Amino acid sequence: MKYSECEKWLKSVGLCTVLPGKTGLWPCLLWAVQGHQGPFSGWDVGFQNAWAWKDQLPAEGRAWAGHLLGSQVMLVHASLLPVFLGARGALEVEELYEDGGLSQTAYRVYQHLRSASAEVGRAQLRKALGLKPSEFDKACRDLERLLVITRCGAVSEGPGWGSNSYALVERHFAGISPMAFGAARSALGEILRKAAPEATDAQRKRWMKSLSG
Repeated sequence: MKYSECEKWLKSVGLCTVLPGKTGLWPCLLWAVQGHQGPFSGWDVGFQNAWAWKDQLPAEGRAWAGHLLGSQVMLVHASLLPVFLGARGALEVEELYEDGGLSQTAYRVYQHLRSASAEVGRAQLRKALGLKPSEFDKACRDLERLLVITRCGAVSEGPGWGSNSYALVERHFAGISPMAFGAARSALGEILRKAAPEATDAQRKRWMKSLSG
């Protein structure tokens, strides 16, 4: 699979996990890129391509990336962001924090990214805020699930694979406007049914509750 084919595949399925999850309900980027659902190795070309493209897609603004549902990192094609943002409803981060709906740590991450002139790498962001890895990761997951921030590529901060860089969704996808709430909720239901046809009604209901305001 070529990179252009990978982007088309993501657009066709809407959203996917990067790696296979326990349930196997969602389309999987790795499986699509390597062409089978068998074992994989870090030395495999398909794995290396999938690992690079999971960063390249959001870096180029072709996909949102982060924790959305469950524990798996997911990608959402950028063409569907108006639906996801519309279904979430209007969100004022400051008000959410003041009302107790967002931790102080997550709010600090948000504030730092809001004041930054560009995306910020994981190590740089964590060091600037003086956070432990577990504290930082939880704060980012909370903000990702609210679609406030996105992973937007990888930055080299040492040997090995690059680490995540982060940016505000409203900045990284500046040209995208939310769909009206009612229409977005209806569209979101169809997107979830298409992406995970084997999911139960209870699972879809739980996902809808998590994703929509």
